[in-house]
Amino acid sequence: MLCKVCGADGSEPHFGGSSCRACAAFFRRYVHSQKSVISCTCEHRLPSSHPCRHCRMLKCIATGMTKCKVQANREKNRVRFFYPGYISLISSLPNAIIPKSCDNISKTVAHWVDLDKKRKELHGECFFDHNLSQVTSLAKIDTKLLWDLGETIFSDVSKLITTDRDAIISNFFPKWLVMESAIDYATNYDQFKMFVGTEEFYNKCAYFYGTSMPEDKRIKDEDTIRIFAPFWDWHYSEVAHPVYLKKCDKVEYMAIFLLLLFDNAYTNISEDGAKLCRNIRKVILRELKGYQDDKNCSEMRLADTIDTLRLLEKAEQKLQEEFVLCGLHNVVLHDDYKQIFQVKKL
Repeated sequence: MLCKVCGADGSEPHFGGSSCRACAAFFRRYVHSQKSVISCTCEHRLPSSHPCRHCRMLKCIATGMTKCKVQANREKNRVRFFYPGYISLISSLPNAIIPKSCDNISKTVAHWVDLDKKRKELHGECFFDHNLSQVTSLAKIDTKLLWDLGETIFSDVSKLITTDRDAIISNFFPKWLVMESAIDYATNYDQFKMFVGTEEFYNKCAYFYGTSMPEDKRIKDEDTIRIFAPFWDWHYSEVAHPVYLKKCDKVEYMAIFLLLLFDNAYTNISEDGAKLCRNIRKVILRELKGYQDDKNCSEMRLADTIDTLRLLEKAEQKLQEEFVLCGLHNVVLHDDYKQIFQVKKL
């Protein structure tokens, strides 16, 4: 029997209609596609060409095919939570041989195993069903664990005055939220590349922000996606994917963590605090260079790794913009999280 769509041999039942396997595959791809609205382009095609996608789809429907009979794509490995703030298990990344000259970074790698364990016990491993309100409620516990690790590696920071400590944490935490999400993307790239930009991705965005609004003030899902999805799109294209392309290993991620935590470039910390951070960063940069030299990396490897900090500076600005929009649209954020973002930074 001939296919009623394209005229080829081998027509058989598919999705409630009858067609060849090729046309059935086309119909299935179309249903799963995000381009739900297409127009006819036949007038721009050669007379000998096959019908355009629009006309081919109409023929499929005319045979009796229905979209509801197309089985949804299987989720082989459910993508874990992907908003900046997901707790990526860095300790699970492959181990590397660390030279003795990299003592502080080496200790950070070793202690991160316990940090991951504590965070997992407190928060659970998967945040997939959390909304923004729930994620922001974890800020205080998370910052304490991360700061305690910094104190363990560099004991002198325990002598900092309280205002310096609080300012350093507030300067650091937004950028680290973004970095952990980027690390998760880089670690699970094959899953993310099939998920980012899909309908489920945007539905998750609507859920994430929408359920964080009071019921009587919640806006429509399409408006939530229009307002907030651009931040997710930007994050994955401008931060997460560039971080993935850098192919950093566990040691380099730990160096980035320490460089972010002890950033001396802000004016909201005292001169003594800035001096201590500056000296710590010199130690970390020296150890990172020694580690990369030991691996026979190119001379540009150090600069490329440090360039990650520039990406995170840009990402922090985007998070600040998102923070403002959350306030305008009644998104409920935890007070500890708001306090971090309301700190004046220069």
